[in-house]
Amino acid sequence: MPMKIPKYSLYLILILAFLVRFIDLAHTPALNPDEAALGYNAYSLIQTGKDEHGISWPLHFKSFGDYKPGGYVYLTIPFIKLLGLNPLSVRLPNLILSLLTILFLYKLVLILSKSETLSLYSSIVLAISPWHIHFSRGAWESQTALSFIVIGSYYFFKSIKSSKFLPNFFLFVFFYVLSLYFYHSVRLVAPLLALSLVIIYFKFLIKKLPQILIPVFFGAILALPVLFSFLHNGGTARFGGVGLTADQGPIWRSNELLNQHQGVKLTNRLIHNKRLLYLISWAQKYTSHFDLNFLAINGDEVPRSKVPEMGQIYLIEVPLLILGLIFLFKTKIYSSKTKSFIISFLLIAPIASSLTFQAPSALRSLPLVIPISMLISLGIYSLFNLFKLRRQYFISKLVSVFLIFIYLFSFVYYLDAYFFHYAKRYPFAWQYQFDQLVPYLESQKSQYQNIYVTNKYDQPYILFLFFSQYPPAKIQSQIQLTPPDNFGFSTVLGYDNYHFGKINWDDIPLGSLVVAADENIPTQPDKIIYFSNGSPAFKIYQKI
Repeated sequence: MPMKIPKYSLYLILILAFLVRFIDLAHTPALNPDEAALGYNAYSLIQTGKDEHGISWPLHFKSFGDYKPGGYVYLTIPFIKLLGLNPLSVRLPNLILSLLTILFLYKLVLILSKSETLSLYSSIVLAISPWHIHFSRGAWESQTALSFIVIGSYYFFKSIKSSKFLPNFFLFVFFYVLSLYFYHSVRLVAPLLALSLVIIYFKFLIKKLPQILIPVFFGAILALPVLFSFLHNGGTARFGGVGLTADQGPIWRSNELLNQHQGVKLTNRLIHNKRLLYLISWAQKYTSHFDLNFLAINGDEVPRSKVPEMGQIYLIEVPLLILGLIFLFKTKIYSSKTKSFIISFLLIAPIASSLTFQAPSALRSLPLVIPISMLISLGIYSLFNLFKLRRQYFISKLVSVFLIFIYLFSFVYYLDAYFFHYAKRYPFAWQYQFDQLVPYLESQKSQYQNIYVTNKYDQPYILFLFFSQYPPAKIQSQIQLTPPDNFGFSTVLGYDNYHFGKINWDDIPLGSLVVAADENIPTQPDKIIYFSNGSPAFKIYQKI
């Protein structure tokens, strides 16, 4: 029989989720450049009504040349006005919305299954999910966008299942469109998911067509700025840097295979053409999101998106996920249409991520955590329901104890890895010690004609602007981006007497302060700032 859960458990789950996501939020992990850019641009809007580049209230923020969707910047403004410019104020909006994701997943499963037990299982699986916790503890726009998708999905089904169709359908359209303003990949996932809902419930919706027209028209008007953004560089710049076609591998492979033929015939060109190879590449990247190594063993290859020696879900959840998939087709707790929605969500979620060359990506495929959590919880629920049908109550209790123990062990193991080992294992993946470096250099700034800072760490200029709370009006007149690199990113080489770039000791003039990382400098440092693992983060030299 399913484990009995007290009715107040939802509150306990939300409290647990909050604590896990809030503890040491301002310092763990360190603020990364994307977060700093979001916060500083919000700060700039508050101070001047313009972003760091002097553009008034933009839809997309130019930032590093990646044209970030503006939703999160605007969402952050009241928090910065209230708490000031700091990591906590930048991260709090996403934390709050991550809790709403958990709450509305509970409400979504409840309205779909009418089972409070299954709903609570879903909410706790998501609350302690390594995948979801990771992207809740930071200014990750992907999680914020996911919140709106989950909330919107709930209101879609509420419109279907309640007498108040129109107001609920309005809310469905509003939240789905709102998600488009927060993250690039969601601009593909959300419309596809909405289309799948329309297809699944077509017969019902066609009867409601006169009522649907008004919210659809409203949604189209609300989405117009996003659609127009694709007509200029701001809407497509990011995809140009990380899109599948940015990977030249299929082109090189095509040429290699063609050159292996003595004569290049039409049949050879059909077999070895670059479009086919790109299609194969996409299929490989798409299926990699369901790979055991990605899901449960090693996770994302990008250190900023994972903790050491852990997957995106707990290893114990793999058999539960498989059970959930099996029982999904057999259970009566979900209707056939609901089953179609869950499968559609599962299949659609990785599509946008697989269209980039950096796949599998835990960040871009984050929507996948929702159907996976639903299936894992269904696996748990159905397992105990099977014991109930067979009257195997003793075995049910043993399995309950076993699952609780393994889940508790896995959860504690993850928290230990995240809070104690993450920063020591991957200090270079986050911008640790910039919060120490910047105040120190600001105190020394007037004593040197020039301060040269290594660019070994990503986008140092924005972290300097953030931690020094540099006046936005002053930077707007100085800022100048470099030409885009291979990934479409640009940077700022300096402002005031700061210079950011590669450290070449011989080229640095006398009277300078030099901040290096691991560069070879022919003298002993005057000061060293260390990572938490004891290795040097910054070595500071005077050249006099």
